[in-house]
Amino acid sequence: MTITAKIDTSSALAGLETLRGGLRASLARSMAVAGGEVIRDEAKARATVESGRWQSSFYLAFRDGESTDKQVMYSVSWNSRIAPHGHLQEFGHWQTHQAIKLPNGEWISGERLKSPKWQAANPALRPAFEATKQRAQTAMLDRARVRLPELLAEASE
Repeated sequence: MTITAKIDTSSALAGLETLRGGLRASLARSMAVAGGEVIRDEAKARATVESGRWQSSFYLAFRDGESTDKQVMYSVSWNSRIAPHGHLQEFGHWQTHQAIKLPNGEWISGERLKSPKWQAANPALRPAFEATKQRAQTAMLDRARVRLPELLAEASE
């Protein structure tokens, strides 16, 4: 699952039309990373401790194929190679087999249950996004306040 967030920063960036495309894109990417890190870190904090691979699987990545000169796209999601059952945690699932925890901490499937039982969702990513919208936007604007003078100084050199 990937959450796509659109945070309007147009008012904060008003007047930056004079920046060349590369500088504008660099500023936008810096801002997007700052906001994405807030969401990613909150998702990690909300992931259950007993499933350590789930916690460590969250990432922030640039979406090159979907980014353009007009918009910058990043994904906050979990790595399905590290946590292949992350979707079960995020959305819940029907348990059809007995779950057995081995002494080394790994889980295996046992006998088939007589009747499936619902395992409630223990979401991390969706509530993290909802809880951090304002903080992410603030982080983005704070990053712009730091990065813009740096970019303008580089452009004048």
